[in-house]
Amino acid sequence: MMPVMPDTHSSQNSSSLQELSPSQELSPPQEPSPPLERLPLEELYPSCFDWSKPKPLKIGIHNDIIADGHDRARVRRALGAYCDRLNYHRAMKVGAIRIDLNGQPAGAVTEQDVKLARMSLQKHSKSASAAMPPSDTPIPRENLVPGRLEVSVKFSELPETQPIPNGMKIGIPTQDAVVWADLNSASWHQLEQAINTWPRWLAIISGS
Repeated sequence: MMPVMPDTHSSQNSSSLQELSPSQELSPPQEPSPPLERLPLEELYPSCFDWSKPKPLKIGIHNDIIADGHDRARVRRALGAYCDRLNYHRAMKVGAIRIDLNGQPAGAVTEQDVKLARMSLQKHSKSASAAMPPSDTPIPRENLVPGRLEVSVKFSELPETQPIPNGMKIGIPTQDAVVWADLNSASWHQLEQAINTWPRWLAIISGS
Protein backbone atom coordinates (compact mmCIF):
# COMPACT_ATOMS: atom_id res chain seq x y z
CA MET A 1 0.00 0.00 0.00
CA MET A 2 1.07 3.58 -0.60
CA PRO A 3 0.68 5.70 2.55
CA VAL A 4 -0.93 9.08 2.14
CA MET A 5 -0.99 11.08 5.36
CA PRO A 6 0.03 14.18 7.25
CA ASP A 7 3.84 14.06 7.58
CA THR A 8 4.49 12.07 10.75
CA HIS A 9 7.33 9.71 11.58
CA SER A 10 7.84 7.07 14.19
CA SER A 11 10.66 4.68 14.92
CA GLN A 12 11.25 1.83 17.32
CA ASN A 13 14.60 0.40 18.33
CA SER A 14 15.12 -3.02 19.83
CA SER A 15 18.12 -4.57 21.48
CA SER A 16 19.01 -7.88 23.08
CA LEU A 17 21.34 -8.68 25.97
CA GLN A 18 23.18 -11.93 26.61
CA GLU A 19 23.87 -12.78 30.25
CA LEU A 20 26.96 -14.62 31.41
CA SER A 21 26.50 -18.01 32.99
CA PRO A 22 26.52 -17.78 36.82
CA SER A 23 29.05 -20.61 36.93
CA GLN A 24 31.54 -18.72 34.80
CA GLU A 25 34.32 -17.32 36.92
CA LEU A 26 35.63 -13.93 35.98
CA SER A 27 38.60 -12.16 37.43
CA PRO A 28 37.74 -8.69 38.71
CA PRO A 29 38.62 -6.08 36.07
CA GLN A 30 41.32 -3.59 36.85
CA GLU A 31 39.98 -0.10 37.16
CA PRO A 32 41.68 2.27 34.70
CA SER A 33 43.23 5.44 35.99
CA PRO A 34 40.63 8.21 35.95
CA PRO A 35 41.28 10.85 33.30
CA LEU A 36 42.37 14.29 34.40
CA GLU A 37 39.31 16.45 34.96
CA ARG A 38 39.37 19.62 32.91
CA LEU A 39 40.30 22.69 34.92
CA PRO A 40 37.33 25.12 34.68
CA LEU A 41 39.36 28.20 33.82
CA GLU A 42 36.29 30.27 32.95
CA GLU A 43 34.82 29.63 36.42
CA LEU A 44 38.05 30.17 38.34
CA TYR A 45 39.04 33.32 36.46
CA PRO A 46 35.94 34.78 34.75
CA SER A 47 37.64 38.14 34.15
CA CYS A 48 40.32 36.43 32.07
CA PHE A 49 38.87 33.45 30.23
CA ASP A 50 36.00 33.79 27.76
CA TRP A 51 35.54 30.89 25.32
CA SER A 52 33.35 32.85 22.92
CA LYS A 53 35.38 36.11 22.89
CA PRO A 54 38.91 35.25 24.02
CA LYS A 55 41.63 37.85 24.53
CA PRO A 56 45.39 37.20 24.28
CA LEU A 57 46.74 35.92 27.59
CA LYS A 58 49.68 37.23 29.57
CA ILE A 59 52.93 35.46 28.71
CA GLY A 60 53.70 32.98 31.50
CA ILE A 61 50.14 32.99 32.81
CA HIS A 62 50.41 29.25 33.49
CA ASN A 63 52.86 30.01 36.30
CA ASP A 64 50.28 32.30 37.95
CA ILE A 65 47.64 29.55 37.84
CA ILE A 66 50.05 26.96 39.23
CA ALA A 67 50.98 29.40 41.99
CA ASP A 68 47.30 29.38 43.00
CA GLY A 69 47.73 25.70 43.88
CA HIS A 70 46.49 23.98 40.72
CA ASP A 71 48.11 20.85 39.29
CA ARG A 72 50.69 21.62 36.60
CA ALA A 73 49.45 18.91 34.20
CA ARG A 74 45.84 20.09 34.48
CA VAL A 75 46.88 23.69 33.92
CA ARG A 76 48.85 22.90 30.77
CA ARG A 77 46.04 20.75 29.40
CA ALA A 78 43.39 23.40 30.09
CA LEU A 79 45.46 26.20 28.57
CA GLY A 80 46.22 24.05 25.53
CA ALA A 81 42.51 23.47 24.93
CA TYR A 82 41.80 27.20 25.34
CA CYS A 83 44.62 28.53 23.16
CA ASP A 84 44.71 25.91 20.38
CA ARG A 85 41.51 27.23 18.83
CA LEU A 86 40.81 29.32 15.77
CA ASN A 87 38.89 31.81 17.93
CA TYR A 88 41.93 32.47 20.11
CA HIS A 89 44.32 32.74 17.17
CA ARG A 90 42.05 35.33 15.53
CA ALA A 91 42.48 37.46 18.66
CA MET A 92 46.27 37.31 18.29
CA LYS A 93 46.80 40.50 16.34
CA VAL A 94 49.84 42.77 16.48
CA GLY A 95 49.27 45.37 19.19
CA ALA A 96 46.39 43.54 20.89
CA ILE A 97 46.51 43.88 24.69
CA ARG A 98 47.28 40.76 26.71
CA ILE A 99 45.46 40.28 30.01
CA ASP A 100 46.27 38.65 33.34
CA LEU A 101 44.05 36.50 35.54
CA ASN A 102 42.19 39.59 36.75
CA GLY A 103 41.54 40.86 33.23
CA GLN A 104 44.09 43.66 33.61
CA PRO A 105 46.52 44.68 30.84
CA ALA A 106 49.74 42.63 30.90
CA GLY A 107 51.71 43.43 27.75
CA ALA A 108 50.89 43.46 24.06
CA VAL A 109 51.03 40.98 21.17
CA THR A 110 54.13 41.40 19.00
CA GLU A 111 54.68 40.50 15.37
CA GLN A 112 56.82 37.57 16.49
CA ASP A 113 53.97 36.36 18.71
CA VAL A 114 51.61 36.34 15.73
CA LYS A 115 54.08 34.34 13.62
CA LEU A 116 54.55 31.76 16.38
CA ALA A 117 50.77 31.49 16.87
CA ARG A 118 50.25 30.86 13.15
CA MET A 119 52.96 28.19 13.12
CA SER A 120 51.36 26.51 16.14
CA LEU A 121 47.92 26.51 14.51
CA GLN A 122 49.28 25.08 11.24
CA LYS A 123 51.14 22.36 13.12
CA HIS A 124 48.04 21.48 15.10
CA SER A 125 45.90 21.32 11.92
CA LYS A 126 48.41 19.09 10.13
CA SER A 127 48.59 16.72 13.11
CA ALA A 128 44.81 16.43 13.22
CA SER A 129 44.62 15.75 9.47
CA ALA A 130 47.41 13.16 9.60
CA ALA A 131 45.57 11.26 12.34
CA MET A 132 42.56 10.70 10.06
CA PRO A 133 42.62 8.07 7.28
CA PRO A 134 41.99 9.32 3.74
CA SER A 135 38.39 9.20 2.53
CA ASP A 136 39.20 6.54 -0.09
CA THR A 137 40.58 4.08 2.49
CA PRO A 138 38.88 0.71 1.81
CA ILE A 139 36.87 -0.87 4.61
CA PRO A 140 37.79 -4.51 5.37
CA ARG A 141 35.11 -6.96 4.22
CA GLU A 142 34.79 -8.39 7.74
CA ASN A 143 33.60 -4.94 8.88
CA LEU A 144 30.68 -4.94 6.45
CA VAL A 145 27.14 -5.95 7.37
CA PRO A 146 24.35 -7.06 5.03
CA GLY A 147 21.74 -4.50 4.11
CA ARG A 148 18.97 -3.74 1.65
CA LEU A 149 18.71 -0.67 -0.56
CA GLU A 150 15.29 0.95 -0.49
CA VAL A 151 14.05 4.11 -2.17
CA SER A 152 11.38 6.44 -0.78
CA VAL A 153 9.86 9.27 -2.81
CA LYS A 154 7.62 11.92 -1.28
CA PHE A 155 5.25 14.16 -3.23
CA SER A 156 2.35 16.45 -2.41
CA GLU A 157 0.96 17.29 -5.86
CA LEU A 158 -1.03 15.02 -8.14
CA PRO A 159 1.25 13.94 -11.01
CA GLU A 160 0.15 13.29 -14.59
CA THR A 161 -1.01 9.72 -15.04
CA GLN A 162 -1.05 7.09 -17.73
CA PRO A 163 -3.60 4.27 -17.49
CA ILE A 164 -2.19 0.75 -17.32
CA PRO A 165 -3.95 -2.58 -16.74
CA ASN A 166 -5.33 -2.62 -13.16
CA GLY A 167 -3.94 0.80 -12.22
CA MET A 168 -2.05 3.95 -13.17
CA LYS A 169 1.57 4.82 -14.02
CA ILE A 170 2.96 8.05 -12.60
CA GLY A 171 6.28 9.85 -12.94
CA ILE A 172 7.86 11.95 -10.17
CA PRO A 173 10.89 14.11 -11.00
CA THR A 174 13.45 14.45 -8.19
CA GLN A 175 16.73 16.33 -7.95
CA ASP A 176 18.60 13.20 -9.12
CA ALA A 177 16.29 11.36 -11.49
CA VAL A 178 12.69 10.76 -12.55
CA VAL A 179 11.05 7.98 -10.55
CA TRP A 180 8.39 5.93 -12.35
CA ALA A 181 5.86 3.96 -10.34
CA ASP A 182 2.99 1.64 -11.18
CA LEU A 183 0.07 2.10 -8.77
CA ASN A 184 -2.59 -0.54 -8.50
CA SER A 185 -6.24 0.49 -8.43
CA ALA A 186 -6.46 0.44 -4.62
CA SER A 187 -3.44 2.72 -4.20
CA TRP A 188 -4.68 5.13 -6.84
CA HIS A 189 -8.11 5.25 -5.15
CA GLN A 190 -6.39 5.99 -1.83
CA LEU A 191 -4.53 8.90 -3.42
CA GLU A 192 -7.74 10.31 -4.89
CA GLN A 193 -9.43 10.10 -1.49
CA ALA A 194 -6.56 11.99 0.15
CA ILE A 195 -6.81 14.80 -2.40
CA ASN A 196 -10.52 15.22 -1.68
CA THR A 197 -10.11 14.93 2.10
CA TRP A 198 -7.06 17.02 3.02
CA PRO A 199 -6.13 20.43 1.66
CA ARG A 200 -2.47 19.58 2.37
CA TRP A 201 -1.30 15.99 2.03
CA LEU A 202 1.88 13.97 1.59
CA ALA A 203 2.24 10.71 -0.30
CA ILE A 204 5.19 8.36 0.10
CA ILE A 205 6.16 5.64 -2.37
CA SER A 206 8.72 3.11 -1.13
CA GLY A 207 10.36 0.28 -2.98
CA SER A 208 13.60 -1.57 -3.50
